[in-house]
Order: sequence, then C-alpha cells, then structure tokens
Amino acid sequence: MIFLFVALLMQGVPLEIKPPEQPSTTESKMVVPAGTVIPINLTSRISTKHAKDGDGIYAQTAVPITVNDQIAIPQGSFIKGKISHVEQPGRVSGRAEMSFSFQTLVLPTGKTIEIYASLAGTGGSVERKGEATVVADKGNDGEEILTKGAEGAATGAISGAVWRGRAGAGEGAAVGAGAGLASAAIVSLLKKGSPLVLEPGTLIEIVLSRPVER
Repeated sequence: MIFLFVALLMQGVPLEIKPPEQPSTTESKMVVPAGTVIPINLTSRISTKHAKDGDGIYAQTAVPITVNDQIAIPQGSFIKGKISHVEQPGRVSGRAEMSFSFQTLVLPTGKTIEIYASLAGTGGSVERKGEATVVADKGNDGEEILTKGAEGAATGAISGAVWRGRAGAGEGAAVGAGAGLASAAIVSLLKKGSPLVLEPGTLIEIVLSRPVER
C-alpha cells in the first residue's frame, strides 16, 4: 500500500484525502405550541389546612404530548410548581381555595425546561376559579343557617299547636324560628368550612401560556 502511494505521488497523480466524517451533534428540536393542554397527576397530597404560600407542588404528565406525530413530552415527565395563595374556609361564608403556578418541566432524560402555564381544568369534586385557582366543595356559607331556621320554625309551629292550641301555632313558629336560627348560627360560627384537599393522583390540566422548545 505504501509503494502504491509513493508511485502515485511520483506520477503526479493528485490525491483527494477526505477527513473522517464526524457524528452529527445537532438534534432536531420540537416546539410545543402555546395553548397546548397537558393533563397532569399530582404526586403529593395538598391541603389548605397545612399548605402555605410558596410551598412546592409536584406532578407528572398523565399522557404523552405529541408534535407532528412525535412525542415531545413523554408520559411521566415531572412538572414542578408552587402554591401562590392559600385561602382558608370561613366560619360563616367562603370556601377554601388555593392558587397554583407552574414553572418547570423535567423530562425523563433529566433535561429541565422552564415553562409558563396556567390552570386549564380540574377533575373530581373541586372547581376551577380563574386561571390559577381551585375551590373546595361548598361549605357552611349561610344557607345551612337559613335551612335550620326554617326547620326550627316548622318544629315550633307544631309544638305551639300541640301545647297551646291553634292560637299558639303562630307564636310557636316565631319562637321555633328564632331558636333554630340562633342554634344554627352558633354551630356555623364554631365550625369552619371543610378544607380543600387534593390527594395524590388527582388529575388537573394545565395550559401552556408560551411555547416550549425541547
């Protein structure tokens, strides 16, 4: 082989030497557009009873997100966020609520991507309020007081009619209503509404506010 190389040089034959091909280091990038809805499952329990502003929340994507028939965000990718506001349930009115923000996507490869996303929807018994807040089931908001007051009025009317005759029915109703309202008000003032609790596995949906390039 060496002799052939020397002979070609002596004959003036030009030699074309190609450098070895380098493996491509560029990867095709995919862009997940703004407006994409991503269902996620919470991986930890969250309760307004213990949560406070700034606490972290953790979830995983429930389904793969595809772009042009290619998986851009695999199922099981981690989503990190934080609680931006906690509202405790009131004693007479108001329901517990929490506001979330989502900032980070972590792919199974370990790659971390900054995201901007808001709340798109909720599953189960919680309700969505605005673009970032979930609200607990309806608690003691005054309707219970009125209902029990009406029950007290009916009970008072029956008692008045039994013990005082028909003339006592109206008086019994008034007394019963007052007693019913008073007792219900005391119960409601002493008993706060139920906290908002989201168990692991709770499904919520987030929507991208900006495109995500990966």
